[in-house]
This record gives sequence, structure tokens and C-alpha cells, in this order.
Amino acid sequence: MEIINRSCPEGYTFTTQWRYLNAAGQILGYVVRYDRPANGLPAAKQVKPFTFCESPNGKREWRCKGFPEPRPLYGLARLAARPDAPVLVVEGEKTADAAMMRFKDYVVVTSPGGSNAARKADWSPLKGRRVVIWPDADEPGAKYADTVADLLQGIAVATYVVGIPPCMPQAWDLADLLPADLTDNDIAGWLEGAKPARQIVADKPLPLFPPLPPAQPFPVNALGPVLSRAAAAIARKVQVSEAVAAQSVFAAAALAAQPHADVMLPYGQKRPLSLFFVTVAASGDRKSTADNEALWPIRKYEQELKKGYDSERQSWLINHAAWNGEKKKIENDRKLDFEGREAALVDLGPEPEHPLLPFLTAPDPTIEGLHKAWVSAQAGLGIFTAEGGMFVGGHSLSRDNRLRTAAGYSEMWDGQPIKRIRSQDGVSVLYGRRLSVHLMVQPEAAAQFLADQTLRDQGLLSRVLVAAPESIAGTRTYRETSADDDAAIRAYGARILSILEAPWPLTKGSRNELEPRVLTITDDAAALWEAFYNQIERQCGPGGDLQPVQDFAAKIAEHAARIAGVLTIVEDFHATTIDVEAMRSALTLADWYMNEAVRLQQAARTDPKLLEAEKMLNWLRERGKNVIALREIMQFGPSLLRTKKAAEAALAVLINHGWITGVSDRPRKVRLVRGA
Repeated sequence: MEIINRSCPEGYTFTTQWRYLNAAGQILGYVVRYDRPANGLPAAKQVKPFTFCESPNGKREWRCKGFPEPRPLYGLARLAARPDAPVLVVEGEKTADAAMMRFKDYVVVTSPGGSNAARKADWSPLKGRRVVIWPDADEPGAKYADTVADLLQGIAVATYVVGIPPCMPQAWDLADLLPADLTDNDIAGWLEGAKPARQIVADKPLPLFPPLPPAQPFPVNALGPVLSRAAAAIARKVQVSEAVAAQSVFAAAALAAQPHADVMLPYGQKRPLSLFFVTVAASGDRKSTADNEALWPIRKYEQELKKGYDSERQSWLINHAAWNGEKKKIENDRKLDFEGREAALVDLGPEPEHPLLPFLTAPDPTIEGLHKAWVSAQAGLGIFTAEGGMFVGGHSLSRDNRLRTAAGYSEMWDGQPIKRIRSQDGVSVLYGRRLSVHLMVQPEAAAQFLADQTLRDQGLLSRVLVAAPESIAGTRTYRETSADDDAAIRAYGARILSILEAPWPLTKGSRNELEPRVLTITDDAAALWEAFYNQIERQCGPGGDLQPVQDFAAKIAEHAARIAGVLTIVEDFHATTIDVEAMRSALTLADWYMNEAVRLQQAARTDPKLLEAEKMLNWLRERGKNVIALREIMQFGPSLLRTKKAAEAALAVLINHGWITGVSDRPRKVRLVRGA
């Protein structure tokens, strides 16, 4: 057909074609292969389907267009002609023709469109047949076999899968030449030894991680009227998980509330209302959009600060220049003796202070940078970023800085004075500072962060409230924004803005040293808190449900008290006590975070040994080699696994789970299991 020649890609030539027939032998279409020779470029192929169908002008003609779904199998006429013959399923038309020549007792079929299109084919013609699947010797081939075996459940009377030995060349199929050390009898033996598909599944490598149980619904209503309505509205408007929206709203509320109050714990110790959040969400889950909706009052307040700052800075520049000029005059005046110069400097007064910097949030400061900025920054700040991977994988948490960063942030969460000792600057101590954090992190970066043993041992991870909801991608059909949702978000923003604009309680004579009032817990609320505290403690002992997350469990009661304080300030800014309703809501939220920590731990998503094994497995797959030497791993492998001890530990995990097998001990070599 002329259409086949016209459709040939530039630089390619027609190689062959395969006719697709129905059971009666009538033509359904063609699949055509074109090849590009290796004339200074890598050889390549393209495969195109041609069907007799309707063109845009309504005329029926041969066109370069795929089969309508469900697509027909290649080999239907042969299948109908031999109703009692066993069926062999292979990948690709070329392979099917070669297999027919090799195994004449079988009817050979395949599906069009390659290994990823098996689900688009019509497998019903195999109903009641005995079927053997022969996969290509690569990962896509193994997945194709799995998919076809799954599709044939309830159709084929029995389904088997040929086990391809790991020694076979990558991507080998029945259309290729046999390796020199194999014979046709070897290949026939593999076919005879095909295992039932269910047994093949059972023999597969064990997953490194257990399935992650579904998260419990986030208790949005426990956030109180203002925050809960806003979180639900953002979730609907942006179409994100309610947990993502709730984390963003909750973090903004903590940032606004933390300058104004502390909470007095029932045992007599005062704590800030600062909260640290980590939200785990994949790229495309609209975490940035949700955060933008939640942070609009913060951004508006920062704009107001910027206007005042611009005016103050102009005055400061003039005053500072005048002061500096006078200081130099005094220092250079040779007529002054020591006492006269000292008196003149006293009369001149201290250096004019730089205006407070007009920001409340920053995405990724170092501990040193934060301390330096805080001399002239607002007293209450937040580390807020929808790209938390930059923080988790950045300079602050590099190997050399990790412990210092973790210790610094832990002290800030505790509300401790911030101390800095430098040879040039001397010692500086900053009192009355508050910091809240919200990192929105992709799953892989979050797994590394939450599994970091240094961060866990230091105590930073026990101070973090984590939410890792399931993605709702695929369900987000377009919807119009609701006026009620916009109203709820505006009302929330107005409340947060009013809290930020209220005068911050400062130490007398200071411009950025907080002296928050203290919220006490009423007796009824304290009784609830104490019962929760005791319930958690009883589960932290040996064999207890919370022992694996004991570090977080030990702080969850304090988290609850802080949460209760934030909810109280949002609902009643002038409150001096935390009542029983606020505490009940806080305990509901704390219980959810406790369950989330247990859920993530049970799925081993925080087990550093399994995470290192996963890195090793991914690297082995990327190498594209069946056999890999330990020496190669230590030279080119993942950076953290290039010592013999670390590499052997990761390989041991993979061997125990069936992903690799040992080949030799001297030199040490391992083989990636086919289909891994």
C-alpha cells in the first residue's frame, strides 16, 4: 500500500510487515516495521500500525492509525484453526513468528503496541485454553508476563510462565540467536518447565517495604471553626488532600500565635506555642498551591512590614551616615584627650539600629544565617517552603552540618536562648525568639529525612508533626470555585492577620525580644491531658504498641499542649486559659499524629537499612548489567554505600529479600534476579 511508503520516517526504510487477521482469516490491519541503518548514528527502529478506518473527511481508507480498543491479538486465525492446541504468548510480532517456527505444537499469539499495552488487548479468544507466557529477558518482559497472567485469570483454564535463567543476555527473546553455550534442547526444556503463574508470583523477590497502610482521615473539625472551615475550603478549591490543606493552615496559625503566648504545662514548665510540621506529598499533588492559599495573610502582613521598612531604612541610612561621620571626627580629633574623647562618644550615643527586616518566613536558612539575621529580624519567624527537599538535601543538613543544625532547631523548638560564639564577633545571646517550621517534602526526600538516625538520636524528629496522606491525583476533575469556600478562606485570613497585627508582647526596652503571656490549663483540661499522658506512657514500655516510636511518643503530650494553645489563641485572642474543649480538640489531633507516626514506622519507611538497600537496588538496576562486582559498587555505587561494610550490609538485605544472588566470593560478585 502506498500509505506504508508515505508513512516511512525520514532516514528509515521499510523492513517487514505483519498481517492481523480475525478468526475467519479476514484482514484487520497491518503492523509495519521501519529500520534506520547505523550510518554514523545509532541504529533504530519504528513500528507503526495501519488500519482501514474513517478519515477526517468521512472517507473510509487505509490510514496510519492504531487498532480500536480492545485491540485484536496477532495470530487469531491460527488460534481458531487449532482449537485444541496449547497457546504460547510472547512479546512482539517478530518473536511470535520465530516462536511458531520453533514450537510447532503451540499456537503463538501476541498483543499489539509493545509490552506496556497488554491491558488494551482483547484476551477473550484464549478462553478455556492452556496458556504459557514466554517473557523477554528484561524487566519490561517480566512486567508484561505479570500483566498478561493477571488478565488471563478467569479466561484461561491454566496459565504458566517460562522462567528465563539470569544468564541470558539482556532483552533476549525467541527471535534472537541462541548464546553459544545453549542448544535448542535447552530452550525446549525451559518451555516444558514453565511454572504456574501463581507459583511464579510466589517465587518473586519480597518487597523491601511492607505495603503502606492507608492513612486515617485527618480530623479537620478538631482544628476549630476558623481553621477547619479554611482547611476544608482550600482542600476543595485546590483539590488537595484535606491533610495537606490542614497542615498548611495549622502551620500558619502556629506562626501567628507563637509571639503572643506560651503554655504552662501541668507539671509547672513553660513551653512556646511553636510547632514543626512536615507534609509528605509528591510532585503534582498541588502542595505549593495549597500553601499559597494558607499563607496569604502572612504575605499580606509581610507587605505591610515592607512598606514601613522602606521608610525607616531611608531615615536610618541618613542617621547612620551622620552618626558614623561624627564618630570618625571624634576618633580623629587630636585635640581630645582620653577623657574628652570618651565623653564625646558617650554624648554621641549608640550606633543607630538597623530597622527590623520585613519578613516572617524564609525557605532554607542555615543556623548561622538565621542567628545572624535574627539580630535585626522579627522576633517570631517561620521556615516555610513547599520545596522542602531543598532544605532536607541542602547545606543545613549536609553530613558536616547535620548534628549542629538539628541541635539548633531543637533548642529553638524548646524556646531556649540562642547562643552564638564566634572568634570575630565574640559571644551573642538572643532571648525571646520563636520559630515554627513547615516543610512540604516529596516522598523520597521525606524518607531520607525521617530515617536519619542522627536526627532521631538528637531529638529533632520527635519534635516534628508528620502527615503523609495518599495522593488524590486522578480524581481531580475540574470544578468551579465556590463562593462559600472563598468566604471561608477570607475569614481565616482576616483572623490570622488580626493576630499578626496585634501588638507583640516585647521585653521593656527591646524591639524584638518577646515576653509572651502564659496560658494556663484549666483543671478539667489538665485532667484530660494527664489521662492522655498516662495512656501514651503505658504503651511505650517493652512490647508496647508505641515502643518503636518511643521518642515521638515521649513528646506527644507536650505537642498536645502546644496545639491547644494555638487553637485557643486563634479562637479567642485575649484568652488566658486553655479550656477543656480546646484540650479535647488538641488531644484528637495529637492522637492522629501519633497514629501517623506508627503507620509510617510499621511500613518501615523510616528504617535506614531498608532505605540503603533500596538505593543499592535502584543503582544496580540503572547499571543494566546482570552481574556486578563489589569492587565496582565501592567505586561507582551510591555515595553512602562505597565502603565495604556499608555495601555488604545493603547487599545482605537484598539477598535476604531475593532481589540478588551471590555469584562468587573471590572476587565478590552478585547477580540481579531477572525481573527485579
